[in-house]
Amino acid sequence: MSMVSSSRRTFMTRKAIESRLSSSGETDRTELLAHPSMVSATKSCILAKEVGRSLGFPARTIATAQLLVHRVHIFQPIVSVSSSDLGAACLLVAAKMEETIKRVRDILAHTYLLFATPVGTAFEPHAVPASVTDKMRHSVLTAEQTVLDAIGFDFRTAHPHLLFVKLAQMAGVPQDTTARTGWLILADAFFTTLPVQYPAVVLAAGSLCLAWNLDLDVKDTVPCIRKALFAQQSQGRRSNGRDAWRSLGRAHNGRNADARMPRERPTALDMAGEWWTEFGVATADVQSFVRQIVDFYVLFFNTTVASAEHMERHQNGLPNKDMSQRIGQWRIKQSEFLNSG
Repeated sequence: MSMVSSSRRTFMTRKAIESRLSSSGETDRTELLAHPSMVSATKSCILAKEVGRSLGFPARTIATAQLLVHRVHIFQPIVSVSSSDLGAACLLVAAKMEETIKRVRDILAHTYLLFATPVGTAFEPHAVPASVTDKMRHSVLTAEQTVLDAIGFDFRTAHPHLLFVKLAQMAGVPQDTTARTGWLILADAFFTTLPVQYPAVVLAAGSLCLAWNLDLDVKDTVPCIRKALFAQQSQGRRSNGRDAWRSLGRAHNGRNADARMPRERPTALDMAGEWWTEFGVATADVQSFVRQIVDFYVLFFNTTVASAEHMERHQNGLPNKDMSQRIGQWRIKQSEFLNSG
């Protein structure tokens, strides 16, 4: 299997993920997103995010839960537990991993109310009878064991959130526009397999890069990013990620390991160039990130591509609807610009 190791952590190429999920060989750019396992994973990710928000979990805990969901579906394509049980179980494991522990009953109560509470009515988890949560407990704890088996009891994590904030500060981008857009893109990336493919530094850099280019006139788009949008097939990784991790420090075994910056880091970023290379990130990796996340958004923007299942997911707020519209329009303008030249 094609895997790429980075400082004791293992990442998988898109091709390796596709090979685990399908025996058909080469796949279309959007086929991975439409695979039944990924559709089921999306449902679990939605639940993890909604329940996580209602419980007040930080972004890192929700992101870890969504990452666990994808790892389960990749390493065990035939999952015997329901998407709701898996989402709750991944949130339970993530809470322990990130030391933001909540009672099992609280997670179960909030999960139950997510389905049982009509829109507009009061959300009262303490009013959920113990008999209801006790009935849910067995299936969710069974799903938790499935999660632990899938990840091999490897609880090491590294997050792109703090790194993204630092990069945005170094770039001097406006917080209310570019930085906010990049943060939303970063959050939506965890609904895809991108966190399984790339270390946190690539996720942070790719999100900021795309956000920056969205704010530019079409003619000013960074050339390598425009080129990435119209590649016929997603290319494999061209760097193993080790340099990127070394640029963040030698110790990588902490919750915030990916947030460490280089000792001699640049004081500013030239956003018009390939600034990510200063952190050991290959341009091919950033191009692949941008290509895949844009494809993800376009599925929900282009009704001729989006299936009924995709539209159902869009109605549930996946991905950010305004972002989907914005990126869809941006891609159209990029295509028109190329054709006009």
